[in-house]
Amino acid sequence: MKQIHVFIVLFCSFAIYGQIFPEKNVPFRESEFVVYRSFTDSLHNTLYEIGRHEPKNHIYKRNNEGKWEKVKQTIDENFHHVYAPVYLKIQHKETENYYFLDDYYDVDFYRFKKLNSEKLLFIKARYHFHIFDWEKRTLSSKAIPGLDQYEGEDAISGLYDALTLFDNEQFLFGNVQSFGVFCFDISNPSQPEELKQYSIKDSNDGQFYAFFHRNNQNLFDVIIVQSDLESKNPNIRSFYKKLAPIKYVLKDVLLQTTSSDQPKIKILKNEILFFSDETIFRLNLREGTIYKKVN
Repeated sequence: MKQIHVFIVLFCSFAIYGQIFPEKNVPFRESEFVVYRSFTDSLHNTLYEIGRHEPKNHIYKRNNEGKWEKVKQTIDENFHHVYAPVYLKIQHKETENYYFLDDYYDVDFYRFKKLNSEKLLFIKARYHFHIFDWEKRTLSSKAIPGLDQYEGEDAISGLYDALTLFDNEQFLFGNVQSFGVFCFDISNPSQPEELKQYSIKDSNDGQFYAFFHRNNQNLFDVIIVQSDLESKNPNIRSFYKKLAPIKYVLKDVLLQTTSSDQPKIKILKNEILFFSDETIFRLNLREGTIYKKVN
């Protein structure tokens, strides 16, 4: 019986990992919630708002432990709220829910993106995004494109765009300045999982990017995609607004993997090599073509 209890606890912990839940007791009055972005979903009769808690005569500062706290403003009555907690408010019929987005910065960068999906709403911030699943009523925690793969080069790095759904909304692609194309598996929208990006060079100037996805049969699918160079932003280097058509180059292939369960990859000048037990695959990321050589 004890083992069953432990299993249930572990299962529940796994099921809720990565989600944001609505605040049970919202720690502010409605008048202190300042709205910066709103979106009305007429299909579901729902209003979404991004705003901040901006209490009168108070500001937010980090204490000695590095935690945010609300403190009394004593110097200037006409102060500006530089930092304040960011919330998503969802109003459906007579129900209102507030979700703390674990953010105190750059509220002006928040946008709503529907992406022609009837069940998913994307909340885009400067460096990260959230996904709200209308059918399951779940909100994902922060998903940061290029996390642990890329660090911004300057003050504007981290900007991303070209959000594109692929294969019946199983994948979300986009483009980050300098880093290039990213891909998330969003088959479980409450827990987006980023796939490792494979590229032949650092700069994003039209080459293809490859992503390896392990499917339900424990085999790999290989996807390639490139930025649409015609959509280049005139003011930001290597920043594109759209992607070229996305495609699979392989499906359901058993590949050799490393100790970390990633495909064994060898990067050449314009190609990446990967292997099954009987075949060497050569994927040309300059041309988007794949060659097979049987051992």
